[in-house]
Amino acid sequence: MPKCDLNVHSCYSNRPSEWVLRQLGMPESYTRPKELYQKLKAKGADYVTITDHNTIEGCLDIVDQADVFISEEVTTYFPEDGCKIHLLLWNITEQQHATVQEIRNNIYDLVSYLNQAGIAHGVAHPLYSINNKLSVEHFEKLILLFKVFEGLNGIREPLAQEVTVMCLEALSQERVEQLALKHELEPMGKQPWTKSLTGGSDDHGGLYPGAAWTEVSEAKDIDSFLAQVMQGHSRAVGSCGDALRVSNSMYNVVYTYASDKLKYKAPVGMDLLGKIMQRFLDGENPAKLSLAERIGHVAEFVRSGKALDLLKPPEADPSINREILNYFLDPKVSLDLDRIIASEKTPSRRTFKMASKIANDLCFRLFNSCLKCINKNQFVESLQPLSGFIPIGLSVTPYIYSFYSLHGNRRLLERTAKAMMPDLPKQLQNTKRAWVTDTLEDVNGVARTIRTMCLSGKKQGADLAVVTSRSEISINDIPIMNFEPVGEFELPEYKLQKLSFPPILDMIDYIERERFTECIISTPGPVGLTALAAAKLLGLRTSGIYHTDFPQYVSILSEDYMMETLAWQFMHWFYSQLDLVYVNSEFYRQCWIERGIPSNKLKILPRGLDTELFNPKHRNENYWKAKGANGQVLIYVGRVSREKELGFLTEVYREVKKTSSRVSLAIVGEGPYKEEMMQLLPDAIFTGILTGQELGVAYASADLFVFPSTTDTFGNVVIEAMAAGLPVFVSDIGGPKELVAELDHCKILKAKDLRAWVGAISEFMDNGPSRETLDRTARKMQNERSWDRAFDAFWKDGLEFID
Repeated sequence: MPKCDLNVHSCYSNRPSEWVLRQLGMPESYTRPKELYQKLKAKGADYVTITDHNTIEGCLDIVDQADVFISEEVTTYFPEDGCKIHLLLWNITEQQHATVQEIRNNIYDLVSYLNQAGIAHGVAHPLYSINNKLSVEHFEKLILLFKVFEGLNGIREPLAQEVTVMCLEALSQERVEQLALKHELEPMGKQPWTKSLTGGSDDHGGLYPGAAWTEVSEAKDIDSFLAQVMQGHSRAVGSCGDALRVSNSMYNVVYTYASDKLKYKAPVGMDLLGKIMQRFLDGENPAKLSLAERIGHVAEFVRSGKALDLLKPPEADPSINREILNYFLDPKVSLDLDRIIASEKTPSRRTFKMASKIANDLCFRLFNSCLKCINKNQFVESLQPLSGFIPIGLSVTPYIYSFYSLHGNRRLLERTAKAMMPDLPKQLQNTKRAWVTDTLEDVNGVARTIRTMCLSGKKQGADLAVVTSRSEISINDIPIMNFEPVGEFELPEYKLQKLSFPPILDMIDYIERERFTECIISTPGPVGLTALAAAKLLGLRTSGIYHTDFPQYVSILSEDYMMETLAWQFMHWFYSQLDLVYVNSEFYRQCWIERGIPSNKLKILPRGLDTELFNPKHRNENYWKAKGANGQVLIYVGRVSREKELGFLTEVYREVKKTSSRVSLAIVGEGPYKEEMMQLLPDAIFTGILTGQELGVAYASADLFVFPSTTDTFGNVVIEAMAAGLPVFVSDIGGPKELVAELDHCKILKAKDLRAWVGAISEFMDNGPSRETLDRTARKMQNERSWDRAFDAFWKDGLEFID
């Protein structure tokens, strides 16, 4: 079947769309027309053309070939608002090109001329917003004005192209007539509801010409080929683009540009760096240099009179050239890159994975240096390593830009599909979500909520996966994608709580390839920040859960008002970026409203309960006696840390013991305050972490649950205790107070008021509620709180998450 790449560029496309590249004087392509011709013919093209931006110079270089015709990609505008559109014009003359350039600023004048002159033409990448002005109304006007649309573009991501084709296939005569009345435009063609689709590689870097093309059943020459296209008898064939393909093209252009500019004034070692870069672009190990290449590098130093530089210690030669070379000459780096090459099938993926690893390694080294300075209170010195992130960030900018440029139009796609189709296509429905978290196996409410919600989701068939980055994961009952951390670190003043430094680009790449529609972000740590960046780059929905009152933690642990203020500013910035924020109580909902988050972006997170595990039936009168308890048992369950007000609980228990020896305190959990608390309360019972059936027995066998924390936004342990048949005492600050507000045998006590807490506990010991009353409350709690029901409400919130 005759075929032709109807959208491809040469070095004559010399004005890039990107502002930065224009300021550097960098062209969009370095591919010479004759080289491009040879590559297209090698790919099996029957006819060859070049569609450079607003120029035909590339075609004129090869027009002496019998199978070549002159074409261009023209930039035009809707005059009413300046929305930019790219049109492909095929088989034109030099005179027609000159006329087009005179009138191209007005799309209506241009399309009138093209139809009058009988020039074959079509709309390039119809749902790609070139200057961020494209709207549903513009797309509707394009439908009225044009017959031919590009349905397959070799460097654009698949979703926009799928939506384009579906919208065009959904057209009917009635719908076109409605659009004509709406926009007061006469539809073009005899059957304007039937469109023709073309394919083109849109290649700029010379790496992927012919990756997508247009073919027809038969054509004896160029004229008949294009006639088939205009009559709707063409097919778009080949592969869509992806971020890796686009970024590789950008790397190739940048590398060629740099080589060209530095050709006559390259620094010593530039030749070797060039070879490293070429290997990188080819998906080969850039650290594997032959003996001849190493000898040549040394010879270049000798020739230039800089041989002695090789003998200098690293601190005497801090040049970035030397740092890069030392990194690539490290044998361990070479082995790691070899493993990447062996595990990846395509050059583009090998290149990406190598770039990701190199950037990860260097960034974590800088981050660690910064953290060490902070731990030594060297805050000014900590800023110095941060400057190193700039060149590293610039080195991976092609990937960052590619992710964004390919996916920035998702909301436009949703609005267009809703306007053009009876039902939103599955690809745009919010049915595949990633739950992203920095913590998963930790014993805390965040991890427990994620696991139980995801278990309910799995049972209900929801397309939901947890994404995290932990050194070890033993959970296997829910779908998890765990990225091996680049490294781990502890937060200053919050020891024993390790956070991971995730492989950022790999996580973004995974979220893109899995085609998630929403990122649910549980934590504002490094993994959560990576998810936020991924969602912004890929145009995804975002929801977040404010599980933990971190500013309060910072205040208690640092005892520094400025640090608390900085924590609030960070948290406000983070959560204000999200489309929807779940909080655990009305108290915190009002807190965030007061801090400027719109009320319509805030919802109470549906919560559930394991009603079988937390149940009065597990009560065992001998359980705590066997552990040394004497009399009634006060129990605390949670992280053993100062921010939980356990210092205050220690004082309370000491005062209670002064008037009653028939009482014991049981602490269930681990944390940085445990050792000190054990010294202060030698007669208390410290069980460590309890899980499963034993945790249920520990709850049900106690007599009173005490929870003085002022930093908890919800308090899973509070409802667990009530479901197990315990009365509960909580502080009047935070989320737990809302859980017990209507229960007579539970108390909300003034935070940090020693007299109030001691008095309430003493009164309870003398005159507590009956077992029948507690069991009745437990049954009510179990009837109201089902994880399946909680997950169903949570999932439905997301399904309504479309503009």
